[in-house]
Order: sequence, then C-alpha cells, then structure tokens
Amino acid sequence: MKSLIEYLIPYKGLSIGKHEYEFHVQDSFFAALESASIEGGDLKASLVLDKQSRLMIAEIKIVGTIKLACDRCMELFDFAIDVEYEQIYKYGDAPEINEDDIIYLNNTEYQIDVSILILENILLEIPIRRIHPEDKQGNSTCNPKHIELIQSYGKKKQVDPRWDVLKNLKFED
Repeated sequence: MKSLIEYLIPYKGLSIGKHEYEFHVQDSFFAALESASIEGGDLKASLVLDKQSRLMIAEIKIVGTIKLACDRCMELFDFAIDVEYEQIYKYGDAPEINEDDIIYLNNTEYQIDVSILILENILLEIPIRRIHPEDKQGNSTCNPKHIELIQSYGKKKQVDPRWDVLKNLKFED
C-alpha cells in the first residue's frame, strides 16, 4: 500500500486543540491503495484531530457508498458505508506489549497518514458475503439472467460417458 499526499497530516506544527479535516474518497483512492475487494466509491471522510500535550485523538466519520462485486452474479452494486471511529496517537516509542487501539509516533515522525486508517475502517464494514440487497418484497436484485444461468448449471447432471460401459457388467455370486 502506498500513501496519498492529500491524506498526510503534518502534526508537528499544529497548536493544541481541535483541528478539522475533510477528505473526498473516490475511485482514485482505491486504485492507488490497490484494494482488491473495492471497485470504486464515493465517500466523505470527516476527521477531527484533538491535539493534546501527550497524545492526539482522531475522531473519524466516513459516509458514502462503495462499489463491490456481487458474489452471486458478479455485477457491481453500491454498498452504503456509515462508520465512526476513534484512533489514539501517543508520542514516544512503542512499548513491547502491543496495544491495538493506540498508534505510537516516534520523535522522527512529523505527519500521520490517515489514508490507511480510512481504508481499514471501510474494509471492516464490508460483509463476508457480498450480494445485492433484496428489494421490498424480499426478492434478489441480482441480474436475473445470471441467476437463471447458475440455476441451470445446478440442475444439469453431467455423466461421463466412459462410465456407461460399467453399467453393463454383471457379477456372479
């Protein structure tokens, strides 16, 4: 994964207090970060960075839609994303015991990359089974031609003709 320049926030020169940032996440974002499961999207990410003397707290809200390939019919569909997340950044070297919800910033760093934070939170919202949502009557909104094709392959029993010869064998007891 590579970072995008517009998603880098230099924190060394920031004053203590809250700072707000807005990011428009589009198809180029997912292409640059090489996200295999997301085909594109249109999202708005709002970030409030609360800088304090010993740490920073980032409150992030991501709202919009992403394009996913349906596992059933392989066509793209829009999947709604609405997530809020809080990330804590502490100054200093990381302790030996890893804490999942805290990112440590050493003295040589001067900026944080929020592109990976945004992508990870979007990826966590994607369900394991990605299928078109159902309509109001509970019917699938997948491409009917693809569903019909899948069902027709499921009904066919293909028998290898080489095994037909074995049906004629007779065993004597």
